[in-house]
Amino acid sequence: MGLTSWKGGRVRKGDVSTAKNYLGDAELSELNLVVTMFLDTAELRSRRRQGIVLAEWETILDEFIRSNELPLLRGAGRVSADAAEKTAHRLYQAFEQRRISEEKAADQAVPEIEELKRIIDAIEKTRGRRERS
Repeated sequence: MGLTSWKGGRVRKGDVSTAKNYLGDAELSELNLVVTMFLDTAELRSRRRQGIVLAEWETILDEFIRSNELPLLRGAGRVSADAAEKTAHRLYQAFEQRRISEEKAADQAVPEIEELKRIIDAIEKTRGRRERS
């Protein structure tokens, strides 16, 4: 699926809809840095009591992105959020089915392993009796 991070020890359906879960460590670190810088910019404007209406934030954000030489995305992209989420959920379902099958196979193997251990123990006990005689 391409996930690089998720909450807890097990991937859940909600994890596949979060875009940052597909980022590598370096990308995630850069994203965190950019977000922190932008929030610091917003906080500075607030402390300076600069009145800004919501409509102005798009321009401020675009200028911030350009000033940091980051790529500025134009338009909505080629894939809608709804289509991306449907694809992610479809892939998750296939992943979940494989995981369930693998867990069932592992659960079935446990009794077989336990039986083999009992057989080995019985053989070792038999060998021990022979060596003592």
